Amino acid sequence: MQVYFKERLENTMLFFTTEHYKKTKKYPSQTVLYKYLAFFEFRYMEKTGIMPLELTYRAMENGPVPIEVYDKRNQQGAFSTVIFEPFESQKSGSGAYIIKPNDKFNPDYFADAELEEMKNLIEIYAKKWIGAKEMSDASHEAILAWKKTYKNKPNAVIDPINDFKRDILTTPPELLSSAEERFLIHRKIAELGI
Repeated sequence: MQVYFKERLENTMLFFTTEHYKKTKKYPSQTVLYKYLAFFEFRYMEKTGIMPLELTYRAMENGPVPIEVYDKRNQQGAFSTVIFEPFESQKSGSGAYIIKPNDKFNPDYFADAELEEMKNLIEIYAKKWIGAKEMSDASHEAILAWKKTYKNKPNAVIDPINDFKRDILTTPPELLSSAEERFLIHRKIAELGI
């Protein structure tokens, strides 16, 4: 992961952790953090055609899970801006984490539209009565790519193209929306390694 993308990811996690705590007086669980990240990426992609963090998601039972975060959650020092603190919950037993801030958020890594989307997600989901289950259920409904992938093969890697409501690969170019066109261009650039 390039340094710039690592800084963006870490600051995104820090933003959601800090802002969630300000609104609810509770630190988010790992599942809640994963849903914030997925909502941020997929909602922003619907509007712009770009996934702002470019994370890889797996279609797990509780919704999309960012692999780059999930695989490092129990590695000491893997993230500098947040701490994944283990705890035992009655539901999941061991292996659960709450996320605590470990730095000050730096908004300089984000465009105004990205910051606005992040703030919108906090307004929607940072409520005392919304927990991991409610956010997971919401992700099942809102993120079409998770739904399609989980139905076909649980725990498979999610292809973000499946979040579009139609097959944009076969849609004539003149009928593509600007977000669809931007997604396809960005995807092609990534494939070519440019």
